[in-house]
Amino acid sequence: MSQLIREQIFGFCVMFFCGAGIAMLRQLFRSYQKDYRPRKSIFVIQEMLFWIIAALITSACLYYADYGAVTVHGVVGFTLGAFLWYNIRKHNAG
Repeated sequence: MSQLIREQIFGFCVMFFCGAGIAMLRQLFRSYQKDYRPRKSIFVIQEMLFWIIAALITSACLYYADYGAVTVHGVVGFTLGAFLWYNIRKHNAG
């Protein structure tokens, strides 16, 4: 296996787990909001903070995986990780 393929697999795996992690944090955050029902102004601030933090985590994972390059395998890994997390979670919850 060549070094390029190993690097691409590594980038895919990093972004896969990044997508699953962001999806997990999103579900935890949504359940927190559902339980505590913050006021509209607090809700908006919390949403903005969540997406800023999610963007920072994703940027850090992108840099770690591919030195900040947005690649097809990175996007597919991130999307697949988030998609599988939501589907596995939905299947286990219901």
